[in-house]
Amino acid sequence: MDIWQNYHCKKEQLKQLQLYNKFRFLRTTMKAITFNYQNSFKAKHVLTAGVLALTGLLASATASASLVSGNASFSINNAAVAGTNASGWFFDSYWGAGSNGVAINASTTGGPVLTSTDEFTLSTSVNTNTTTTADNGIDRTLQATTMDSSNTSAGQIGLSGALRMGEPTGLGGYLSPYDFNLTKAAGVWTIFGNGAGFGNAPVFTLSSVNESLNTSGELLLSGDLQWAGGFGYALVLGADTSTVIGSFNLAPSAVPVPAAVWLFGTGLVGLIGAGKRKKVQMV
Repeated sequence: MDIWQNYHCKKEQLKQLQLYNKFRFLRTTMKAITFNYQNSFKAKHVLTAGVLALTGLLASATASASLVSGNASFSINNAAVAGTNASGWFFDSYWGAGSNGVAINASTTGGPVLTSTDEFTLSTSVNTNTTTTADNGIDRTLQATTMDSSNTSAGQIGLSGALRMGEPTGLGGYLSPYDFNLTKAAGVWTIFGNGAGFGNAPVFTLSSVNESLNTSGELLLSGDLQWAGGFGYALVLGADTSTVIGSFNLAPSAVPVPAAVWLFGTGLVGLIGAGKRKKVQMV
C-alpha cells in the first residue's frame, strides 16, 4: 500500500510540475505577444509619422516654383556665322553670367579670343529675379524671368551673358548682344539681346524645336539657332536668316536633396531595424 501511495504521490507531483511549466510558457508567450504588439503599434505610428515628415522634406527640396528655371547654353559655329553675311562678321568673344557687372565694348577683355572658324559654347543659368533691373552706368540689365513652365506663350525667360562680334576689317566697329530674354509668340521662340545702341532687339530664333516638361513640371527646351528676322542684328549684318548657325539648350538644374533628409531616413531605418531585433530576442 505504501508503495502505491508513494507512486500516486509522485505522479501527482509530476502533473503539477508539468502544469506549472505550461503556465510559465503561456505567461512568457503572452508577454512576448504583448510586447510585440505594443512595439509594432508604436513602430507603425513612428513609421507613419516618419514617412509623412520625409515626404514633406522631399517635397520642399524638390518642388520648384512654376516659373522656368535651370541652365541654358548657346553652342555657336563661327564658320556658319561668317558665312551668313557678306562681310564675314563672326563672334570674337563671349562672357558668362559672372561678368554681368562689366561694360561690353570693342576693348573689353576677359573673354576667350575666338577666330572665324571656332566653335564655342556660352553657358549660363536662368535668372531668378522676376523684375528686370538695370545698371545704367554700364548699360547692362538683369532680365527678369516671368514665364510659367506650363504656359510658355506668356512671359519671358531671362538669361545672363554676352556675345561680341568684331568688325572683320579691323576698323574698330563691333556688335554686342547681351543680357538676353527668350520669348515665344505665335509658336516661334525668339532670343532678344539688350546690347548698346539696339535696346531690346531680336538676335536668334529657334528652329526644329523640342519643348517638353519633365515629371516635375519643369521646362526642357532645345532647338537650332538661326538669325532672327525683323529690326535686329540680322538686318544690320544683311545676314541670311535661314542658315543654322548653332544650337540652344535649356534644361532644369539638378536639385540636391538636403543632408537632413538623408540623416532622417538613416535614423528611421535604424529605428525600425532595432525594433525587429528586439522582437527576435523576446521571442
